Amino acid sequence: MKKITLILSLLFASFLIFPVKASNHLSACDTKDCKEYFKAYKILTKRGHSEAMATLGELYYAGYGTDKNIKQALKWFRRAAKFGITSAQYKAGILYLQESDYQDIDKGLKLLKKSTKHSFSPGSFALGKIYLNGGLVTQDLTQADEWLSKAFSLNNQEAIKFASKLKNSPKTVSLALPKLYAMVDSQVENNQASGSYPPINEMETITVSAPQYTEYFDAEIARLNNAIPDTSSGTGSNIAGKTCGNMWGCSTEMDSHRIRDVLLSDWGLETLQFRLN
Repeated sequence: MKKITLILSLLFASFLIFPVKASNHLSACDTKDCKEYFKAYKILTKRGHSEAMATLGELYYAGYGTDKNIKQALKWFRRAAKFGITSAQYKAGILYLQESDYQDIDKGLKLLKKSTKHSFSPGSFALGKIYLNGGLVTQDLTQADEWLSKAFSLNNQEAIKFASKLKNSPKTVSLALPKLYAMVDSQVENNQASGSYPPINEMETITVSAPQYTEYFDAEIARLNNAIPDTSSGTGSNIAGKTCGNMWGCSTEMDSHRIRDVLLSDWGLETLQFRLN
């Protein structure tokens, strides 16, 4: 078991470092303009806009217009998560799983599972790796198979590449992952039939410039200023269905050219390594 765990850890290390260019990161910023954006989002959160809460979490996490503050980032991701925002559920879950004063593995897993209810593949992929590695929880190959297969079926490219590497490695091919390995075999057969052989080790790299972030902020602020808040008082019941397609911080599964899609690459780079490699 120790040998298999070491092998899995090495595999995780090779897949958790995504090829993200530095310009893709929402960088720390203390200019007057950045501080104005931060203030604008603070106002929108007080009005009760859950999308603004999710973005404010991003600003705190990056130190954009304010000091970098992981505790505040978690606070706002949690608040946005209560309104059913999948990306916020995912990110709050990841933060809860890290070694820190606020680590809570049960809460982290619960939030990750909530994020998967609207076909949010990064949540499924993270859960699959967690159950496969057995560092944060007891290793559970049945759960790992279920979650990795779900991410694969949702066309999560990292999950597909990861599954292929597991299936093709003589060290891990014997792992009890029947659903996942059947999907890998089926994909190979389909590729052979169509004559299509996508490169296994190549990944799309999206470049986003700083002006594009401000364009996104401008558009979101303008839209929320003319939208009805989720609650009139800023608190209230959950609003389900805030999915990846129209939220900041989502993955490339809905639209690979949207700025918000990039941030999950940063999260994969910075946070998914914490206990998996």
